[in-house]
Amino acid sequence: MSLSRREFLKGSAAALAAAAFAGKVELVSSPKKALAEGEEAMTAGPVDGRYVTRAMGHENWIYVATSIYEGVITECRVISHEETMGIGNYACSRIPAAILAAQSVEVPSLSGSGISSAAIKLAVSAAIEEAGYNLDDFSTEVEPEMSTEEIEDECDVVVMGAGTAGLVAALKLIEQGKKVIVFEKHAIPGGSMAMTYGGFFSVGSEVQKNFDVTGTQTYDLETYMGFLTPMVIAENDPYNLEMPYDRKVYGTSGKLVDWLHSMGVGFNSMGNYECGTSYGASPYLAPGCYKGGAGYLAMFLANRIAALGATIYYETPVTALIHDEEGGVAGVMAEGVNGAKYTIHAANVVLASGGFARNQELLDKYYPTYSKYWFNCCSGSTGDAIPMAEELGAYIECAGREIPAFLSSYNSKFELAFLHYSTPGIMVNIHGDSIGNFLSNNHYSMGRAKIDEETNGDTFYYIFDEAAAISTSDYETYGFDGYKALFEKMEAVHYDSVEQCMEELDLPGLADAIAANNAAALSGEPDEFGRKNCPYIETRTGIWALHCDPTFYLTPAGLAIDTEGRVLKEDGTAIPHLYAAGDVAGSVEEKDGKMYGCGFIAATTYGWIVSETIAA
Repeated sequence: MSLSRREFLKGSAAALAAAAFAGKVELVSSPKKALAEGEEAMTAGPVDGRYVTRAMGHENWIYVATSIYEGVITECRVISHEETMGIGNYACSRIPAAILAAQSVEVPSLSGSGISSAAIKLAVSAAIEEAGYNLDDFSTEVEPEMSTEEIEDECDVVVMGAGTAGLVAALKLIEQGKKVIVFEKHAIPGGSMAMTYGGFFSVGSEVQKNFDVTGTQTYDLETYMGFLTPMVIAENDPYNLEMPYDRKVYGTSGKLVDWLHSMGVGFNSMGNYECGTSYGASPYLAPGCYKGGAGYLAMFLANRIAALGATIYYETPVTALIHDEEGGVAGVMAEGVNGAKYTIHAANVVLASGGFARNQELLDKYYPTYSKYWFNCCSGSTGDAIPMAEELGAYIECAGREIPAFLSSYNSKFELAFLHYSTPGIMVNIHGDSIGNFLSNNHYSMGRAKIDEETNGDTFYYIFDEAAAISTSDYETYGFDGYKALFEKMEAVHYDSVEQCMEELDLPGLADAIAANNAAALSGEPDEFGRKNCPYIETRTGIWALHCDPTFYLTPAGLAIDTEGRVLKEDGTAIPHLYAAGDVAGSVEEKDGKMYGCGFIAATTYGWIVSETIAA
C-alpha cells in the first residue's frame, strides 16, 4: 500500500493510521459469525456468547473478551495488551471492571490513561453491536459519586505530585519516621516516570562494584565530572565548571540504586552480550530500557507508600499553598474531582508536580519561541505548582534557552526517541533533502530542524529499507521492541521504488539524499554533515517511509532550588519550608550551565535529596 503526500497529511486515505491514536477497532472472534448460514437466517435477534475484539491503544492492539447473555454483560476483561506499564495497564484493569459493574461503556476514562481507556471502551462497544444488541442500551453515562466532605489534617510533610520525584521523596520520608500525605491529580501514580528509559548513570553503588570484578568497568565521581565538563556552556555557567547540581546528583545516585535494590527492585543484567541486551555498567530497571521497568518502579513505590500506612489522595489536585507568617508555607489546600475538600497543615511542603509543557500561558511567558508547538509529554505537565510558588516570590531560572525534541510518528505522535538504533535510516525534510545529524540522537538538532520551517517545511520523513523494517519489530540490543506498532498502525508505508516514493510524496531530493548517504556508508567517510557510520539503504527491494515529526517534550526551565532542594527567590534566599524536585524545578544540567540531559536521574535523586534535607 502506498500513499501520496496529500493522503499522508490529510489522513483521509490513511484512515487506519490516523485512527490509530483514537482507537482502531476490529472483530477477532464472534459466535454470530460462526453460525451456519441457515441457522443465522433463522436467528431473529441478538446472538449471545463471548466476543473477542481488539482496539488500537497507545502501544499496540488491546484485546478484549466481552460475554453477553440475555441482555447482560457477564464478562468484560482485557485478555492481552502491550500498553505502557504504569499507565495503560491501569486502564486495562479498571475500565473493564467498571463497564461490567455499570453495564455501560460510558464509564469515566481513567485520568492519566485516557488513550487506553478509550480503546477498551471502543472494543467493548464493537462487541455489543456485533452481538446484535442496541449500543444505546449499554450507554448510560456513569457519573462519579460526589462528596461534600471537608477534611482537615496535619502532617510533617505534604508532597504535591505522585510522580518520579514525589514517590521517592515520600517513601524515603516515611522510612525516616515522618507522617506524609501525598496529593496526585491523576487517578494513577507515576507522572512522567513510566515514559522514561529507566536507566541510572550512577556512581559508587554496591550493585556496580559487585559487577565490576576487573575494576575497569565503572567510574568514580571525579571521572564522571570530567566527562561532563566539556559540555558546560561558558555563558550559562555561574559556577566556574564546578557543576554543583550534577555533582550532587551523581554523588547521591549510588545510594539511591542500592536503596532500590535492597527493597527488591529489579535491575537488568549489566554488561555487553552477543546479540543480547547491552547496557554496559549502567543499572537499568528490569526488564530493560523502555520495556516497562520505570512503570513497575512507579507502581512499586506507590504500593509501598500505602503499605507503610501513608495516604496518597488520587484525583485530588492541590489548589493552593497555605502561607505562614514568615513568608513560607504551612501546608496545602486541595479539592478532589468528587468535590471533597482538604486543608492539610504541614511543617514542610515538597513540590513534585512536573513541568509546564502543557500550560499555554506559561509557555507563552517563558518559551515564546516554542509556545506554538505541541509538546509530546505527560498530560499532567501543566505547571500547577509554578504560580503557587511564584506567589511566595519563587524564581524561574534557565527560561528561554533551547528546548530539545525527540522523534514521534506524525499521525499518532507515537514516541520514537531511539528509532535510529532499531531502524537504521535517514531523515529528510519536506523536499526530500537529508537533515544533518538527525541520526546522532541529538535532540537539540531535532528541535532546531523543527523550528526552521523556512528550510524544512512542516513535515519530515524517516526513510529505511527492508532489513531495518525487520529489526524495528524486535531490536534486542537495547531492549526496544515497541516500535512494531508503526506497521500495525500503517504509519510506516512501503514503496516499491525510490521513484514511486519521490512521486507520491513529492520528495524531489530523495534520490540524491539516499545516494549521498550510501556513498558515505560504502566509503566509510563522514557524509556532508560530518556524520559517521551512515547506514546503507538497500533500495532494490523498495523503501519504507515513515511520516514523522520532531516533538518537544519538556520544559527545562523551572523553580530555582539550591543543591539541597530548597526553593529560592531571585535574591538567592530560600522560601521557608518549601522544597521542589523533578521537572517542576527544571533541568539540573541547565542550572550547571549545560544542556538538558537526564531528567529521570535528576528527579529520582532529588526526591532522595529533598527527603534528606527535611529529615536533617
